Amino acid sequence: MVLTLALLLVSGTPQGAVIVEDFEQPAEFRLGGMQIQPKSQLRLSEKDAFEGKRCAELHYKFEQISGLQYLEVIAPHKLTGKPRKVSVAVRGDGSGNIVRIRFVDANGEWHQYDLGVLHFRGWKVLWTHLDTPHGHWGGDGNGRLDFPITFFSIVLDSLVRPSEGVVAFDAVTVYYGEEPKPPVEAKFEPANQWGYFWGKKDVPSGKLKLTCTGNQSSTVEVFAQLLNHREEPIRQIWKGKVTVSPAKPFERSISLSLTRFGVYFIEVEVKAENFPPSTSRTSICWLPEPAPIWDDSPFGVCTHFGQFKHKVPETLELIKRMGATWIRDELYWSNVEREKGKFQFPEYYDAYMKAAGKLGIRPLIIFNYANRHYDNGLAPHTEEGRQAFARYCVELMNRYGQICRHWEVWNEPNIGFWQPKPNPEDYTNLLKTVYETVKKVDPRATVVGVCTAGTDLRFIEEVLKRGGGKFMDAISVHPYRYPRSPEATGFVGEMKRLKELLDKYGIGHLKVWLTEFGYPTHITGGTPQWLSAAYIVRTFLWALTLPFIERLFVYDFQDDGEDPTYNEHNFGLIRFDSSPKVGYAAFNTMVRMLYRKKFVRQVEIAGGVVCLVFSGDNGEVWALWSADDRERKMSLSVPSKSVTVTDLMGNNRTIRPVKGQITLTLTAEPVFVRP
Repeated sequence: MVLTLALLLVSGTPQGAVIVEDFEQPAEFRLGGMQIQPKSQLRLSEKDAFEGKRCAELHYKFEQISGLQYLEVIAPHKLTGKPRKVSVAVRGDGSGNIVRIRFVDANGEWHQYDLGVLHFRGWKVLWTHLDTPHGHWGGDGNGRLDFPITFFSIVLDSLVRPSEGVVAFDAVTVYYGEEPKPPVEAKFEPANQWGYFWGKKDVPSGKLKLTCTGNQSSTVEVFAQLLNHREEPIRQIWKGKVTVSPAKPFERSISLSLTRFGVYFIEVEVKAENFPPSTSRTSICWLPEPAPIWDDSPFGVCTHFGQFKHKVPETLELIKRMGATWIRDELYWSNVEREKGKFQFPEYYDAYMKAAGKLGIRPLIIFNYANRHYDNGLAPHTEEGRQAFARYCVELMNRYGQICRHWEVWNEPNIGFWQPKPNPEDYTNLLKTVYETVKKVDPRATVVGVCTAGTDLRFIEEVLKRGGGKFMDAISVHPYRYPRSPEATGFVGEMKRLKELLDKYGIGHLKVWLTEFGYPTHITGGTPQWLSAAYIVRTFLWALTLPFIERLFVYDFQDDGEDPTYNEHNFGLIRFDSSPKVGYAAFNTMVRMLYRKKFVRQVEIAGGVVCLVFSGDNGEVWALWSADDRERKMSLSVPSKSVTVTDLMGNNRTIRPVKGQITLTLTAEPVFVRP
């Protein structure tokens, strides 16, 4: 059954949004998949439909077995025209499994798109663009969506094994033509630059601004509401009917009347006659104070000054206030030796390095990537190429050696960054050349080596077999595990296996640097901002329990773009426009709580509860959270007459123990208890 929500053009080409399946009376409706368990069932349900009377309800069960394991709600529809976008209403169960959607194109090629991970409960509309599939196979194999296409199925894939639950789907919708432009754009503009407020006296405020997008006045209804850091509604902050003219935007001052620190979202919805509602969302961050930085701090972030992406010095000032002592960045060989044998440094490189030094931020700079003048633009693999790369390293050290004393050799040589293909022997030879060169220039400089995507023990061992361990002062890895938590993916065990490998080759004294890890917040497969922040902090906390891990760098500080469906545009702790994300506040709170503290012990309290104790000059801090993200109430014995509990957004509350115990409600977000 096909329901059209928009008018057709005279030519018959569909425009706007078209529901292709509402599950009221589907022409074809069946369960498919791989390794389908007997308890998995699909039915049409009249219980809690998103629209109309019915929805597709899927009772699923996934087992702890190897191989592909997924379920498909198969309801094919051949589509006309060239849709640009697809959405599905999904009733989530908070399981952490992922929803995908499949199409078959005119040449028989299958295209699969990720819609989102089920970190939520209740109905939510998930969507993605159709320009680039997340996977394709069969047919002509060209990777393009050749029209006309057939919508085939909705897929529930097993990110979490074992798992069992009930999800539902409704209102499969495709979108044609250009995105309609509303007659009025509305946005909340914070009083402070990019929306950062500090301390109780710097009370968050701003203004609501409405602007015409065309040449005619428009009357619209406006609804503004305040959301918490979990993007849950708190209250409506303004509503009204407004006429906006092209010559005079509408502005209204708004005091947010906040009483608790944290990240908030101001969502503004505009309703205009003959247009679908449009929504904008602005974030603000209110924190008690900037976090400290100090010389032996383990806390760092990855940046992209080397790609000319940030503001100098403003971005660095935000980094310092957040509490990151370290940045990891680049000074590309191809940018400083554009003419063979002649080195010229962009003014921007000088500016960002000088600003970092002035602010007390310590750079870890990557010696990286190829140069078209050597080895045919491939990774250095001849003696001439290696010596040319070494000259580049010397030039960087001569120019920036007073600011930077820590250098990393290449980035992720175990994947496509090493061309024509990864080669442990060639990488080891380059590592040896660079190490010996660096030590001649500055014997006290730190050389960080290997730097694999993931914790690639196989590649690392191949480097160590060739003696690579003698040519680095620390070893780096990138242990990504999104969208799942560090506990669910065995983060600590993975790090211990790396340490065992180093011990096996007699280099157990080397410190481990995690020079990239993170949790992107893209809507099609990432984690929501609040959960991304929680997982990042939990990764830091676990890493700090391991004495061989010395430095950690979140990837990355700032989103690299504005496409909400693309993971590489959504790794940041702040947005592409420099406004805050929840991760910024969580990082600040973590650093303030752990200032100059070291891990001392883990306390066994109750099943599913993590309690890590850190200690320093100002006493102990206990970090607690629910390891499987479920809400848990628990009692904690404390040795003092009162304790301070700080949540991840920086809010303190004092609790007086009863008979030596306090009661806490723990969630995925760590809290910090100071007895």
